[in-house]
Amino acid sequence: MIVSSLLPFLAILNPFALCLYLAGVMDDLESRIFVKVLFWASLISLVAFWVSAIMGEPLLVEIVGVRPEALRIFGGIIFFVIAYNYVTRGYRATEVLRGSLEELPSAIALPFMIGAGTITEAILLGKRHGPYLSMFLLFLGLCVCFILVVGFKLVKDCLKDEREKVFERYVNILSRINGLLIGAISADMVVSGIRKLWLQT
Repeated sequence: MIVSSLLPFLAILNPFALCLYLAGVMDDLESRIFVKVLFWASLISLVAFWVSAIMGEPLLVEIVGVRPEALRIFGGIIFFVIAYNYVTRGYRATEVLRGSLEELPSAIALPFMIGAGTITEAILLGKRHGPYLSMFLLFLGLCVCFILVVGFKLVKDCLKDEREKVFERYVNILSRINGLLIGAISADMVVSGIRKLWLQT
C-alpha cells in the first residue's frame, strides 16, 4: 500500500530529472555545501507538500479562489520555459539558479521540486490517506529523492579527467532529451487545463 501510493509521487518528483537539473550546481559547490543546500530545498518542499496534503483543494478553491485547472496551466507554462532552456543549453540551463547560497535552496525547491504536478499529487495523497499517513509518505518520498541526488553527486565527484568529460557529455545529452519530454508534458498540462476550463464555462 505504501509503495503503490509512493510511486506516483516519486514519478512526478522525478529524482533522476532533478539530478540533471542540478548537474551544473553540483559542479560549482563542494559536497558538504551542496548537501546543505539540498537539505534546505527539501525541507522547504516538504512544508509546501504537507500544507497541500492537509489543506487540500479547499485552500485553492474556497480560500484563495484559484481553480486547480489554472494552477495546471501556469505550471505547464513554467515547465515549458524550463524545457526550452534545457533543449537549447543542456544542463547548463541551471545557471539561472545562480545567486547567494541563502537564495539557492528556494530556487531549487521552486520550480524544480515544488510544481503543479507534485502539489496535485500531494493533495490527492491527503484525500486518499488522511493527514498523518500522507505526511509520512511525502516525507519518505523526499528522503528517497534526497538520497538519490546526493548519491549522484558523490559518483560525479569520483569521476576525474577523461571519465568526467564522458560522464558530463552523457548528462548533457540526457538533459536535452529530458527537456523534450518535459516540453511535451508541459504542453499537455496547458492544453488539458484549458480544455477543462472551457468545459466549465
